[in-house]
Amino acid sequence: MTHPAKRSLPGIKTWVWAIGVALFLKYLLEPTGWLFYELHHLTGIDSVYWGYTVFRGGGYFFNQWAYQSITCLGVGLLILAIGWWRGARA
Repeated sequence: MTHPAKRSLPGIKTWVWAIGVALFLKYLLEPTGWLFYELHHLTGIDSVYWGYTVFRGGGYFFNQWAYQSITCLGVGLLILAIGWWRGARA
């Protein structure tokens, strides 16, 4: 007789990843762009400037989007669901 998979809450590592990614999307896209900007000026590597362009532009447009908060919450919940599903399979 097989036992059904025991479903428990995701571990602390999954919670940290879920909350971290959600907070990064909400608050740290534009500051990450500025880090790439400063890194470009420190190193002189032109391809690093693309990181600035992507994060700064993405952060600006994502902050203007009406569904930003619900998207951040959804991404965090998706990470938790994947962690819960993987934990039940193990």
